Amino acid sequence: MSQSHMALPALLGAAEADPLRAALDAVFAAVATYGEDHRILLEEARSAAGGP
Repeated sequence: MSQSHMALPALLGAAEADPLRAALDAVFAAVATYGEDHRILLEEARSAAGGP
């Protein structure tokens, strides 16, 4: 699976009408795009959201 092709669903997921669904879809697609380094993305997202 091409990482560049997985980036498009992240943008489309962010446009969902339900904000929670939009966030989850966008994060899921972004994790797929990041590939093996997805933990870095999730750590940055957690930090940006004010998590521990």
